[in-house]
Amino acid sequence: MEGVKVALAHLGISVFDFDRMLSFYTDTLGMVVSDTDRLPRGNHARIAFLTSHPGDHHQLVIVEGRDQEELRTDPPFGGSLGSQLFQLSFRLPDLATMKMVKTRLVAAGLDNFAPMNHGNAWALYVRDPEGNALEFFVDSHWYVRQPCGFPLDLSLSDEEILAETEAYCTAQPECMPMDAWQAEQAVRIRAAQALLA
Repeated sequence: MEGVKVALAHLGISVFDFDRMLSFYTDTLGMVVSDTDRLPRGNHARIAFLTSHPGDHHQLVIVEGRDQEELRTDPPFGGSLGSQLFQLSFRLPDLATMKMVKTRLVAAGLDNFAPMNHGNAWALYVRDPEGNALEFFVDSHWYVRQPCGFPLDLSLSDEEILAETEAYCTAQPECMPMDAWQAEQAVRIRAAQALLA
């Protein structure tokens, strides 16, 4: 966005099993490794830079050598409260892709899903092989105040999910079309970023 001076760009996580986590994010989720090597200092841990966008050298960095926290296996409803990493979120283009991703996650051995309807987005939560909370989400057409969430039934058709979400959102007093909310946010972000000059 024009005028933005500081923007969140990527996230890095330390991992216990570098090869397993690299395989999960590449083979299961389709990210690609843009670079990988060993850190030049310390224990010379392996590091990998991963992306799913040609304009970003990396969106995720994984580094071996994680040494804290036990692996969590409970469903991460809306994120992982109390964990070092609350959640790692992936934007998807549509509900059909979400259903396909869930199939791939099941094939990778994951089964602790927590699908949620947030009104402004549909989300599928699960933990990666090392217990980090993942969110796969699809933006909806509406803004409603957050946090907000109720169970999402992915066995419904896309049309049924859309109708259920529209009925919920339009019943909320603060509901507005997402493009109108985004326009308001653009003004606020430009003003905040202008203070960095």
